[in-house]
Amino acid sequence: MQPSGTVKVWDIPLRIWHWAFAACLVGLLYTGLSGDLSLLRWHMRLGAVMVGLLLFRLLWGLWGAIHARWRGYVPSLRQFVAHFRGGRVDDPHTAPGRVLAIGFVALAAVQATTGLFANDDIFTEGPLARTVSDALSDRLTWVHNRVFMGLIALVAVHLTAHVVYALRRDPTPLAMFTGRKRAAVGPAANHWLRAALTAALAAIAVLAGGLMP
Repeated sequence: MQPSGTVKVWDIPLRIWHWAFAACLVGLLYTGLSGDLSLLRWHMRLGAVMVGLLLFRLLWGLWGAIHARWRGYVPSLRQFVAHFRGGRVDDPHTAPGRVLAIGFVALAAVQATTGLFANDDIFTEGPLARTVSDALSDRLTWVHNRVFMGLIALVAVHLTAHVVYALRRDPTPLAMFTGRKRAAVGPAANHWLRAALTAALAAIAVLAGGLMP
């Protein structure tokens, strides 16, 4: 099947999640690295929001729109090599894009989870810090204070890729705005009710777990 044009591959709930994740990540990096102690409470709030966003994405990858499901993110070495050889991709996911998406979710999950148990030995501690020993909290804090560098590296790679696409006049980056891309697949449905229930489950988990300061 050869596509005659573009097709909607990214559903609206996924696109909303994408931009919410990006905004939350920027906010977390700023509030965590600015050195302004008055922003740490906002850092913790954004951390709770990030946990909710990650829960939504993990669940949406199980029962969300067809092209958002995790089974479509399995990396392929053949497709990875073909991508950099300039071959045309009639799939919603480019091979590097799959790796990058998995990397973002995995590192953000580690960063958000360790932050729940972290402490600064002075004024601030994560909402679950007192549920573990001081030694374990310190180890998780050590991880939390380093994983963000991997996230910054992924952001740099992501933005660099967009610059390359722009120089090549490739419309791929516009797909997360329009939802449309040239691909030999069927269109994605929005599944609004399913998305609302998934968002509610994620919010309930965050609030019930006492993660929002």
